[in-house]
Amino acid sequence: MTNTAFSKKTWMRVHTYLSLFFLPLAFIYAITGVGYIFDLRQDAGARVFELPLDSTPAQGKEQAVLLELLKTHNLRVPPNTEVKFIKGNPSIGNVAYSATISKGKDGKPTFRVVERSWYGVLLLMHKSSGSKFELGSFKLSVFDFLAIGFGASLLLFYLSGLIVTSFCKRDRLTSFSVLGLGVVATLCAIYLSV
Repeated sequence: MTNTAFSKKTWMRVHTYLSLFFLPLAFIYAITGVGYIFDLRQDAGARVFELPLDSTPAQGKEQAVLLELLKTHNLRVPPNTEVKFIKGNPSIGNVAYSATISKGKDGKPTFRVVERSWYGVLLLMHKSSGSKFELGSFKLSVFDFLAIGFGASLLLFYLSGLIVTSFCKRDRLTSFSVLGLGVVATLCAIYLSV
């Protein structure tokens, strides 16, 4: 009697459906990862408005100052106007559209509004940015749950590939030689990149 829960057909279905489900994430990670390597950062294609300020807002007045600056310059108010401090700088909005007061390169305060492109938003998702909520001691976004599932699925895919290969007696030596070559190439790339 065979156990149908772990039959070859069942594993193939799981493999196929997980692959299809996570295909959009695979494209996002591939495109943004390669773009990041070629120095396409989150502000690539973004519309940016910058204005030097005379002084930083008083503590507790950050939200009022940010909203007033947006209205004065006829800029859209972000849907989330709760002030968050990012690297000590007051900011409102989200990863797609935000308004911030930060110190510019000259050390003077600058009002900066960024409306990111789709690429910029996806890159920030890749980097686990975005609206977070607490789950125990972790802060996660909804996208992070998909990313964790994608990572676990990749491990499952590769481990199942190793298991399938170990039973292919005819190609076992070639398969494990290629695996060994991959391990050596990866370790060399890490060593030469440090």
